[in-house]
Amino acid sequence: MIDWSGFSGKRVCAAVSGGMDSVSLLHMLKGEAERCGFFLSAVHCEHGIRGEASLSDARFVGELCRDWEIPLFVFSADCPAEAAAKGVGLETAAREFRYRSFESLLAEGKADFIATAHHLDDEAETVLFRLCRGASLTGAKGMTERRGKYLRPLLSCTRAQIAAYAKEKGLAYREDESNKDAAFTRNKLRLEVLPRLEEAVPGAAGNLAAFARRAAEDDDFLYALSDDLFDKSGGQGSGDGKIRLHFSPAPSLFRRACLTALRALGADRDYTAKNLDDAFRLQSLQTGSRVSLPRGIVAEREYECIAFYKPQGAEGENSGGREWHAPFREGITDGGRVEIIVTSGGLPADIWGRALLLDKDKVPENAAFRLRREGDFIEKFGGGRRTIKRYLIDKKVPRAMRETLPLLADESGEVYAVCGVEISEKLRVSPGAAGALKMAVRMKKETDK
Repeated sequence: MIDWSGFSGKRVCAAVSGGMDSVSLLHMLKGEAERCGFFLSAVHCEHGIRGEASLSDARFVGELCRDWEIPLFVFSADCPAEAAAKGVGLETAAREFRYRSFESLLAEGKADFIATAHHLDDEAETVLFRLCRGASLTGAKGMTERRGKYLRPLLSCTRAQIAAYAKEKGLAYREDESNKDAAFTRNKLRLEVLPRLEEAVPGAAGNLAAFARRAAEDDDFLYALSDDLFDKSGGQGSGDGKIRLHFSPAPSLFRRACLTALRALGADRDYTAKNLDDAFRLQSLQTGSRVSLPRGIVAEREYECIAFYKPQGAEGENSGGREWHAPFREGITDGGRVEIIVTSGGLPADIWGRALLLDKDKVPENAAFRLRREGDFIEKFGGGRRTIKRYLIDKKVPRAMRETLPLLADESGEVYAVCGVEISEKLRVSPGAAGALKMAVRMKKETDK
């Protein structure tokens, strides 16, 4: 369970759809906010999916928040149109809209944390769904009560316990009729499969959730071990844009290192199990053997390693022209293919490159995370000005990583940190400074975000 006493003075925003779970969450947080001294608000995302029923949900949440004197943020979108325009499923478009809304609240300083109403049955349903679709250990791992700026206070509670709470407190809520449509796979699992599993094996949902947590621990450990396969010697053509992996007889480690390399080169979700198997088999083939991978990536055997790279002119060679910009803040910032972690506490084991120490009081107000641009420059740690392009080459950062790593920079082109590599002299921590923060970057893995 989350210890709310540590959130005194913080701003917690609850995601409220109007259903039983989220209304119960908001009611619980209202009591905790009064007891522990944090500021509570709510956010409602109107997806434009169910017509008047969806608008009625938004009005209900608005009235509820007015009655409970809780500030409310409302976002609206036409998710069916977005799904059609992007060529994705409606659930995917709706989820992207919600998290886009949540991230805007965090980025604009309107919330320090977002609390969602995911509970134990949700996790069991998700794990079962992924296992049935052939998920690996990475795909099977479940949610956590806290992930960066996202909180799931009800994760240890069952749906039945939440229903009992709502009844005891006399809470009114809205019923989404689409949740009862068993034509949707997730609904079929929730309405038909999981109840039958509980009849056959009491406690099945809790056991699935426990398995997911153990899977997450094991997967994180294996990813940390796989980091040793990356060639970090600075030799063998370093700086030519290739990411090299040492051989390994362990498929579980090599595949994870392969995934990290693919994501660094831009293949976030396009890979298949066959792609990973093909790259693994290169170890037994002669030097010069190669396989084609998604997004124009090539894996090639080079003596005692496998090199991953994009040939000149391949799709997305230098980030595909993607613009990306995020304000500097403590916590986890989504950097597209990577996550940027800024904290005064401990860092995870699976970071890429170096953990950096910086003085947060020296970070200019106009500095933000973004990708490299032509003309960027840095005042090196220890002194001396250098263009970022030359600096990264001197540091022997592979070309693919140079185009992926976020910078902390301003609009004039001055760079204050290259995440995972080095900070500018201007952010050096002075003796006795009170504002020291650690900053690191890690490649994204499949998550339950």
